[in-house]
Amino acid sequence: MSGSAEASPPLDVYVWYEADPADDARVRGAVDRLAEAMVRGGTDPLHERPRLLRRPETTLRDGAPRSTWMEVWPAVPRHALDGWLARLETSARDAGATAIARGGRHVEVFEPPPAPRVRCRAVSAARAASSG
Repeated sequence: MSGSAEASPPLDVYVWYEADPADDARVRGAVDRLAEAMVRGGTDPLHERPRLLRRPETTLRDGAPRSTWMEVWPAVPRHALDGWLARLETSARDAGATAIARGGRHVEVFEPPPAPRVRCRAVSAARAASSG
């Protein structure tokens, strides 16, 4: 592993989709199967199961009620992201999660913002005094 990959923080993957509210139990079952497939197929020790969230209210889309779901997959190693996303897509299809999602599964990748650079005033003053 290169030094830059080690210094890069892992990424969080968010997957949202809509499903028929009558399919809530099917969504949970599909995500359980999906999570099991991802953990079983994982090669990175940091791999974790997703958090499954559901928007508290239903919405109407094209005249039909919809529940919005979100899978939060934490700590995906940056160096393995492309392969991990391909495996997620295949596993979602195999687990039945893709078939339940009305309008598709929408995948978003996020990273933590860079830490702000903090300059110590004492060091800055000492540098200024030594150069002057």
